[in-house]
Amino acid sequence: MNKLIVTSGERFTDIDAYACAIAYAELLRLEGKNAEVVLPGILNNSITETILSWKIPYLKKPSAEQYSSIVVDVSEPSHIALCISPDSVVEIYDHRFGFEKIWRDKLGKDCHIEPVGACTTLIWEEFKKRGFANKISAMSANLLMIGTVSNTLDFGAQVTTDRDIVAFRELAPFVNLPENWKETYFSEQESSARQNTIEAIKNDTKLLDIPSLGFPLVMGQMELWNGQSFILDFQKDIVDALQSYNTNDWFMSVPSISEKINYLYTESDKVKNLLKNLIEADFSGNMGTTKKLWLRKEIRKKFLQKF
Repeated sequence: MNKLIVTSGERFTDIDAYACAIAYAELLRLEGKNAEVVLPGILNNSITETILSWKIPYLKKPSAEQYSSIVVDVSEPSHIALCISPDSVVEIYDHRFGFEKIWRDKLGKDCHIEPVGACTTLIWEEFKKRGFANKISAMSANLLMIGTVSNTLDFGAQVTTDRDIVAFRELAPFVNLPENWKETYFSEQESSARQNTIEAIKNDTKLLDIPSLGFPLVMGQMELWNGQSFILDFQKDIVDALQSYNTNDWFMSVPSISEKINYLYTESDKVKNLLKNLIEADFSGNMGTTKKLWLRKEIRKKFLQKF
């Protein structure tokens, strides 16, 4: 039986990639296929202590030399796990645009790059389409539910669609999460980040790929229940973490879920002016705020539309 590898990005693994990979591998096994999860990236702060306590098994590299790969929650070729052969990819699921033509040309109908808020929504829809919705485990349902809330910033992100809301409602009967799990989830992220702030920031920082901007722009992101105090308490760590990328053109973005706004931090006047013009950020000194929630991919999209 052909080995199927479900994988995601190389540098770090967040809750979205983790949830999609674990749940999709389960779906493949329900179909009688030989599937394993391979996640080489460091598990970042979005995978909390509670989730880690579930001790879900996965591998760091494929267990066999011959395999086919399914990629979830990433589509930029240079960001995909390096331990798999690019020629092995037979299917992809993502909700970020920019590389869909490459994959549609390569995979045809097996390219699932769609405009939804959460890649977890696409995975749940596959359970339904393939007749296994009622057989999903509580573990996979929990992960998809958490990933959906993270991807959409608790449905406050502008990329949220009706499909995401429907998926969330349909998953509800299959989960075993406590009533206050949303607040607990985001609060756990903050608690963990406060213990090792620089590492937590680096593990969710990306170089925004905007060639026409003319200079590299680095963006850190951390989704918290209450975001303001984090920036106030850890300005030095934010600077140390983001300046390690060898540029002064960086900014930190902290979506504050309970307040439905982002807090921003940058010491670059050039970056402040860009954020003021692109997302109507309001700065007082080096700290800024937005009028609504913004995900990294939404901010990147605004940059791509402008430059």
